[in-house]
Amino acid sequence: MAHDRMRQLQCVVVGAGALGNEVARALGLLGTGKVLVVDPDTVEASNLPRSIFFCGWNSIGQNKAQALATAAAGLFPDTQWASIAREIADVGFQRLADANLLFGCVDSDLARLEVAYICSKMQVPVVDGGMGARNYSHGRVTYFPRDTAHACYGCMLSPRKRRELLELWQATLRPCSPENGGGAELGSTPTMAGMVGCMQVEFGLRTYFASRDGQPTASRSLEVQIHPVRRMEEFAIPVSSDCPFHRREGALCPLPHEGATFEELLNSARADTVVLDWPICVKARCQDCGGEWPANVRLAVLRRRGRCPACGSRNVLELETIRAIGRQSAWLRRTPAALQLPADHLYSLEKPGTL
Repeated sequence: MAHDRMRQLQCVVVGAGALGNEVARALGLLGTGKVLVVDPDTVEASNLPRSIFFCGWNSIGQNKAQALATAAAGLFPDTQWASIAREIADVGFQRLADANLLFGCVDSDLARLEVAYICSKMQVPVVDGGMGARNYSHGRVTYFPRDTAHACYGCMLSPRKRRELLELWQATLRPCSPENGGGAELGSTPTMAGMVGCMQVEFGLRTYFASRDGQPTASRSLEVQIHPVRRMEEFAIPVSSDCPFHRREGALCPLPHEGATFEELLNSARADTVVLDWPICVKARCQDCGGEWPANVRLAVLRRRGRCPACGSRNVLELETIRAIGRQSAWLRRTPAALQLPADHLYSLEKPGTL
């Protein structure tokens, strides 16, 4: 029965570093039916001694998600492996709609908050894993149920930290926060990655299957430390009253056909407004050379790594950002591709009388 359950399971692994490699290995050993790996970055030399699926120097320069999925398919051919070489915020929601469980193996608070937002919209449970820098011997695994009645990762953040990340993500004014959007990357070792990855899969699967069997579940964390003292603790996470990811949302709608415009999307659903999940900067200016250009990228992407196409400066200012497309928008007759939105997305729409 356990094997049959695993064969029917569809999992998403977000982040293909040391931790993501260990989670993928455990899922493959357990005979998971389908695993989708998501990561925009490329393999570097420093990744090789910490990641089991990056096979030698030939892996350097390859996309991490693709390299992991290809290597894992050779070891675990009974599992269907797929990869997406993008940030999770750039993945179309249709690719995530059938997922039973998402494993967060990212190394920044901003990425974790993006995962929390997506999974609250898609009603997908999350098993988040993290490794701390205290002697490289501290790890945490947290299970977040699929419904918004329970806490998400945003609830674990202090109001100030959550505000900083949301400002980087969507505020009109540029926030005073680190360029990497979530603090320094946390150090890791193969030992802790193996421990946390296995805990992530074990704790996540047991909790997920218990919820499917009708047992009550809640947002809970396991923390482990192996030095200077050894301990393991489990604790519950309450919903934060000011976390914005716990509001009821309406239905999500796909494009009526490939290449459809926003106007056709609205007409097909008899709606008035497309509410964008991520604010899109459509016009930017370089404050060094004065050049302006149509950026057409997520605001968070521009703020973290945007560069002037003329001089390469990072001193970039967003001039125009859009958060919704209504009947009067200049973008109404444009396609989502013009804003670098994926064709396989599911869009939030506001219908007449819902404002």
